[in-house]
Amino acid sequence: MKYFATLLFFTLLSCSKSVTQDDLQHLNGYWDIEMVESESKKITKFGINSTIDYYYLDNSNKGFRKKTKPDFSGKYRANNIKDSITISSKNGQFTIHTSTSLDNWDDIIIELSADKLILQNDKGVLFHYKKHEKYNF
Repeated sequence: MKYFATLLFFTLLSCSKSVTQDDLQHLNGYWDIEMVESESKKITKFGINSTIDYYYLDNSNKGFRKKTKPDFSGKYRANNIKDSITISSKNGQFTIHTSTSLDNWDDIIIELSADKLILQNDKGVLFHYKKHEKYNF
């Protein structure tokens, strides 16, 4: 059964559209985490999040990520902490290299579109995001 689940996972990944350089423009903006999925298929779903990830990427594939807090007026509050990011391509895969004052890590971009982002860390954990929609009251 475990073999079947692994095979199914990689089959689904191979059927998905691969990320291109042009797709990287979609990374810019606010992203809301929907769920986290581990290799053991344990899924953690998120409802309304108090923090939203904001990504900025320039034409040279360098930029930053920061945590923001949306408010009910449609604005975002953030502190001055920015995680530096660079994106590289190897063997047809794009990897986000993140650097902070405390740590460095890499995430592979599994899927990226105007409204969907899936990242995979070095432990195989998948992070599913959707483009954040401002609160409208």
